[in-house]
Amino acid sequence: MNRIVALAVTIALGWGVTHACHAEALPGISIGQALQLPQCDERQGEYLPDDRTTCFKLPAGPTDDGSLPANGQVVVNVALPDRPDYMSGSDAVVQLRDGRVASVSVRTHGPARDSRDFAALQDAFGRAEPRYVSTTEPVQTYASMRADWNRPGGETVYFDSAEFGGYYGLVRIQTPQAPAHHPGIWD
Repeated sequence: MNRIVALAVTIALGWGVTHACHAEALPGISIGQALQLPQCDERQGEYLPDDRTTCFKLPAGPTDDGSLPANGQVVVNVALPDRPDYMSGSDAVVQLRDGRVASVSVRTHGPARDSRDFAALQDAFGRAEPRYVSTTEPVQTYASMRADWNRPGGETVYFDSAEFGGYYGLVRIQTPQAPAHHPGIWD
């Protein structure tokens, strides 16, 4: 039990130092820094669902050593109390470059809640001017909200409330080293 408490204190202190130097995209995930999260628990080759733990999952499934790839994508299960108001669901897609976080993408609640998501994004990243785009699909027409933020160090934040049609939007926080975003793809 003492090891668990010591590990938690060490992680908390590490997050505090990281937060002071680099902007946190989500609690425990700092842009431009190494991802310092444990692999999610697994049983019989599958990850166990857990809304109380922030941990990473690999797209190909659990590894024996619990290590992260230096380059590529991981999915981070964000603990329920740590999810920002603009985030829909539990997962964030994290792109790693040379062992550091190059981008973080999360789904938002879609056009029906875009004003509330945008307000939460402004609380997190500062003021931005939204743009509105009308989209017509065979069954429905809806307006989406788009906005961009430029952050220190060349980081950018991209928001499209209808990135995935009328159901989900996307927020992508990235460094200049991140691979290009392709609309409609949850990086």
